[in-house]
Amino acid sequence: MRGRFLVPLALGAVALGNGVVCAATFEELAAQATAARQENKFPEALGLYRSALAMNPGWAEGWWFVGRLSYDADQYAGGQEAFSRYVKLKEQDGGGWAFLGLCEFETGHYEESLDHLRRSLTMGLGHSQVEAVLHFHIALLLTRLGLFDQAVAEYTPFAHRGAREPALIAGMGLAALRRPLLPREVPASEQAVVNSAGETAYLWMAGDTSKAEASFQSLLIQYPDAPGVHYFHGSWLLSSHPSEAMAEFQRELLVNPHCADARAILALALMRSLGDATALPQAQKAAEDGPSIPMAQYVYGLILTHLCDKNGIAHLETAERLDSANFEYHMALASAYSKFGHYADARRERAESIALAKEKDPAER
Repeated sequence: MRGRFLVPLALGAVALGNGVVCAATFEELAAQATAARQENKFPEALGLYRSALAMNPGWAEGWWFVGRLSYDADQYAGGQEAFSRYVKLKEQDGGGWAFLGLCEFETGHYEESLDHLRRSLTMGLGHSQVEAVLHFHIALLLTRLGLFDQAVAEYTPFAHRGAREPALIAGMGLAALRRPLLPREVPASEQAVVNSAGETAYLWMAGDTSKAEASFQSLLIQYPDAPGVHYFHGSWLLSSHPSEAMAEFQRELLVNPHCADARAILALALMRSLGDATALPQAQKAAEDGPSIPMAQYVYGLILTHLCDKNGIAHLETAERLDSANFEYHMALASAYSKFGHYADARRERAESIALAKEKDPAER
């Protein structure tokens, strides 16, 4: 990180050789800023760019370089402000949205960062390495915001490509254990289990079934009481050994009684096997323990709707708001709207469901 640089001259002024200070034009300041930047005099260039922008705040190029110089100097708040100004002038520049999102990631504006990084990717950056960096940050953000399944979907291509950076493995571990943290926020006492879960998740995502199974067994032996481990294993078993998966979700609740995801899946299984009324208490408890867990809100809303309780709509709306990319949430909400006579809302949700289905299946486009 470069040291701070204080511009010694008054805003919009230049010093002449005889010590006389006179006002500089915008063009002169812009030229001086460009020259300083090209000579790698970055703090001086930053000050000159800011002086020029004070005269002409509509100068998009100036905001771009203020943003880049600030970002490169780890001055993320300044970079965020500069790129915010830049994208107002260059709304279709994906690079501007990308750097705005990266600065917001560093300043803790996570929801805004996720929105802006995604927006930049829709515009196409034309550089695979840059896009990979953005996808990695998106995965981190999704985990930090509690959207773990979406995060896993973002991480999976990295495993297919064989990427194995430590931060990537830690990020995978956090998503697998359902912990809404960034790798840099993991306490020292938790780093071992997070990394171990990350290694296991990596093998699962890479499709290495035999090694993943062995890694799960090692994880369970080493960390039988760590929150998230039994849920993670249950997720692995769900498609091939559903009864064993249910047992693992129950073990998760013994270790971690407030695991809303595990309770929601058990409630869903109860609903399908024994009916809505039997599953309702578990679903309600899951929703209470997980007000920001999409699955918990979805299952409770679904069961309430089946029981003809219109309060289920609010929980389905919450699930959709928390995870708007989930096709099933839109379909359930469309059905609930229709059931209670909200036909225009039902049509909107069905249209959204179709759009999501087309996004996931390019052949349908």
